[in-house]
Amino acid sequence: MTEFRRLLSCNSLACIIICALMSVATVDSAFVQPKSNTAVYRSQIITELNLKKGGTKKKHAKGRTITLNKLAYRNYEVLETLEVGVALRGTEVKSIRDGKMNIRDGWIKPNKNGRSCTLMNVHIGKHSTAGEFFQHEELRPRDLLIHKEQARKFYQKTDRIPGMTIVPLKAYWSDDNKVKFEIGLVRGKNVRDKREDIKEREGKRESERMIKNFNVR
Repeated sequence: MTEFRRLLSCNSLACIIICALMSVATVDSAFVQPKSNTAVYRSQIITELNLKKGGTKKKHAKGRTITLNKLAYRNYEVLETLEVGVALRGTEVKSIRDGKMNIRDGWIKPNKNGRSCTLMNVHIGKHSTAGEFFQHEELRPRDLLIHKEQARKFYQKTDRIPGMTIVPLKAYWSDDNKVKFEIGLVRGKNVRDKREDIKEREGKRESERMIKNFNVR
């Protein structure tokens, strides 16, 4: 009988210990903190850094004009226009951004082989912060990025028809921030044509002035 009581008390003690351990495990599992998604957090940080690094980069507006050759429209009759690119150096692009390009006296020279054209006498000032070794020549000839067929066409027209020449009409930024030129096949105006243009401009200004005064009243 004594042995039976001793076994019963041992079993009761074991049950009490097991129940206590189970209750502790249940409490610990209830207060376990959820695991943080470190991968998502890291990706958010990288995205924010990338936005700060390159998200504020300014782009030139579509078709933003750099410079306009008003003298060409005044002295020449534009017969045909074409958009072309131009091979530029790094300092030249920076100077153009600073407004240091003048196309007023520029012209385009079709090469004799009829496969390319060269931009002549366009002034691009030196960049202010570049060293002398990296500077460009301000009036150097610059190759135009033009199709061979179009270059051959320009060469034939300027070579066969007297009074024909090619001049840069406008420089502007393209959609991908590259410098583009609008060049024109032109013919020189005579005195009569220039007088008619002057009369037309004066008449246009007068009509605009009258409309403006009428709107003010």
